Amino acid sequence: MVTASFPGSPLYFLGWAALVLITLALLPLGHMQRKMLREGRLSSLSMPRAGAYRSAVLQWSVLGALALWLVQQNPSPFGASAYAWPDGAAGLLAFVVVAAVMLGLSRWQRRLHQSARERAWLRSVYRYGASLIAPRDARELAQFRMMAVLTSSAEEITYRLAVPGGFALLLGGGEAAAWPAAVLSALLFGIAHAWQGGWMMFWTTVFGLVAAALMLGTGSIWPAVALHIGWNLIVGGMMHTVYGRHMLRARGERS
Repeated sequence: MVTASFPGSPLYFLGWAALVLITLALLPLGHMQRKMLREGRLSSLSMPRAGAYRSAVLQWSVLGALALWLVQQNPSPFGASAYAWPDGAAGLLAFVVVAAVMLGLSRWQRRLHQSARERAWLRSVYRYGASLIAPRDARELAQFRMMAVLTSSAEEITYRLAVPGGFALLLGGGEAAAWPAAVLSALLFGIAHAWQGGWMMFWTTVFGLVAAALMLGTGSIWPAVALHIGWNLIVGGMMHTVYGRHMLRARGERS
């Protein structure tokens, strides 16, 4: 019986399986959403942003709480050090990596006004789902940023601690299972963003691998959390720049 590989009662396995199944369910739901966008049955121009932001916070609050419970039941293979900022060389390297990524994104954001090619690329990407939550004005941008802090933290706890912990147990436990478990979880993290389309699923998976490397390389969840929050805050500003100033002028949303 598969639950024999998991600690405590079968509730642990059921909770872990729920996180995995919920993530997998987002794949067909994302496909359905993009189909509705292409057919004009769903419009990002009229989509209410505040409701979408509140729904995201509610969803990830529930999933994050479940993930925290799972981590408490099974902290292996990470241990209590996962909740402290790494010290020494690992902490310094983590800071440099996060700062470098944020600097690169910030420079890219400033170039959006000058690069028609990048604006066109972003418009094509956001038409496939991200435009539904792209902030259109200053008020929506502030709401988006509050949502980003909460959801990014919950996603990291889920996909860098709770889900890999279950995969590690299925793979036999121990340090040898940590990296394969992290890779599997990064793939699930990409699937969780299926609503953004295949290309963005790929890049989200890459982001998940980078966050997993930070997590396993430092032994702490906080560098990955900082990277995720900073990424979403800056990308939110980019989405606002592209969507608010350019996409609203487009004649239609269909690809």
